[in-house]
Amino acid sequence: MSEVRCERRGEALWLTIDREASRNALNEAVLDGLRHGLLSLASQPDIRAAVITGAGEKAFCAGGDLKPTAEGDPFHVDPAEVDNPVVKLFRTILDCPVPVIARVNGHALAGGFGLACATDVAVVAEHARLGVPEARIGIFPMMILPYMLRTIPRRKLLELCLTAEPITAAEALAHGIVNHVVPLAGLDAKVDALVAAIARCSPTALRMGRRALATIDALPLDAGLEYAQRVLPQMARTQDAREGFKAFNERRAPVWTGR
Repeated sequence: MSEVRCERRGEALWLTIDREASRNALNEAVLDGLRHGLLSLASQPDIRAAVITGAGEKAFCAGGDLKPTAEGDPFHVDPAEVDNPVVKLFRTILDCPVPVIARVNGHALAGGFGLACATDVAVVAEHARLGVPEARIGIFPMMILPYMLRTIPRRKLLELCLTAEPITAAEALAHGIVNHVVPLAGLDAKVDALVAAIARCSPTALRMGRRALATIDALPLDAGLEYAQRVLPQMARTQDAREGFKAFNERRAPVWTGR
């Protein structure tokens, strides 16, 4: 049985880490399952968002599987492979054609916390705890640092890494690390509302905009401004932009083509 359930719910593709007994810990099968699920979106143009979550109510993802009997743990290095499976997944999230939502149904720790940081929007159940306990087992959250640095204020990030203490969902919200905190019973309704809001927007604008944001994030200010002024005219020439302008002037809802 696959360790990642892939199912369509309305206009979203849900990817569920199905290892509840192991607190939805990451191994190579999980990382590959999530990655292949996201890659499948290239052939499903009517899907408007992807949702990543964990099975059950206790854990979104507890990070890498550390059990001695674990197979395909994400710490394994194959010298014949250019990229670690975690890096492959993160790059796939970055290149995903639709927004990616983290439905954090429980504790998000270590690599699970990094996975939530790598998504576009995080909706968290109020009972969840988030953190990076790696220092307590003699390592540091290296693989997820690039995304944590882009999501968490630097001093809070250092505190999390140096103390290995988790924070509450409410604390994560207060620091701007997550987008929404809701009771567990309201988690699906909030995710569905986000998907519906995303689906009302131009898929072309969101696809191009996500890529532009990631590029500008890595540029100095002046280079970012230069890049932005080159991309905007390209966006304005898309079919969706022309339809959006026309619909606005005609005071009607636009009909997106995704082109």
